[in-house]
Amino acid sequence: MKATYYHDRAEVRVGNLEEPSLIKDTDAIVRVTLAGICGADLDFTQNGPEMGVQQGMRLGHEFVGVVEAVGKDVHSVKVGERVVASAMFVDGECHYCKRELTSACEHGGLFGSPFFVEHGGDDIQGGQSEFVRVPYANASLFTLPEGLSTGAEDAKALPLADNFATGFHGALNSNVRPGETVVVIGDGAVGQCSVMATSLFGASQIVFVGRHEGRLEFGRQKSGATHTVNGKLTDPVEYVKELTQGRGAMSIIDTIGNQTSLKQSLDMAQAGASISVLGFGHLYAPVDAPYSEALFRNLTIHTGIVNVVAYMQKLLPLVENGRIDPSVIFTDTLPLAEAEKGYALMRDRSAGTIKVALQP
Repeated sequence: MKATYYHDRAEVRVGNLEEPSLIKDTDAIVRVTLAGICGADLDFTQNGPEMGVQQGMRLGHEFVGVVEAVGKDVHSVKVGERVVASAMFVDGECHYCKRELTSACEHGGLFGSPFFVEHGGDDIQGGQSEFVRVPYANASLFTLPEGLSTGAEDAKALPLADNFATGFHGALNSNVRPGETVVVIGDGAVGQCSVMATSLFGASQIVFVGRHEGRLEFGRQKSGATHTVNGKLTDPVEYVKELTQGRGAMSIIDTIGNQTSLKQSLDMAQAGASISVLGFGHLYAPVDAPYSEALFRNLTIHTGIVNVVAYMQKLLPLVENGRIDPSVIFTDTLPLAEAEKGYALMRDRSAGTIKVALQP
């Protein structure tokens, strides 16, 4: 089968690799019909040696497809059903899964990455391939509802695997309230999804902060931002303060997570505000712990990985009934064979690319 795999730092390739097979009775095999390239995939490939990515590892943690085979203990999905997978496979039964903190699953892991691959047994690989083995299928796969089950709607369902669920996670944890001002920092796919998600909570003003004019305009035209700020041209903190009578925003979603974005988040936060940090920038460069500033201004800083499984059944109906359409984030759809080009488009942010989908 064709699959995208890590070859060397910042270098991915597409090759003919062995098809996966069922290993455990709780496994399923999915024939992938659409997969996404995530910003995290870029991080893994750009920092492969430091992240522990092994040469030959198949990439990708966002995929939808058709169930091809199931183990004897799989009961939640059937062969032939169209499904969307959680970016993280989870057992659905451990202490944390039962508390809906599935990102902390005691046996979970992230497809297409070196994180906790041992929890799923041998051959944990990614979904940017023609087939993928899904461990713990009962908890990690979701049958698409009738309105999303023809295959034509794959691009609408795919962002629920990670990017849109992550945006929803950010809106939830930044305590967005009706009528309030929300700031989203970072104009990539997760930022776009965060803007879309905040509208579900009734935000009156959504300020979108980024550094790429085309992406910011996309956020205004398609994602629902009411205000945009190019951080290369305008100080976002001053802009937000002026917009809010000097007080600042009550909800801030930081999709970058580095020293600069966290400092901006703190500076533009109103006393009593909630900040949700979604980005991984702190993995590559340390950030100062802002405890004193947060303490004296009663700020809440919420960090953490998205709990896709906990949100999926809430989000699928919103997509099916047209309340949201996260497929807009896919600016490019390429054949799987052109995955190298897709990675280059996302890495270089060229030609207005926000997110690339791959079609096996």
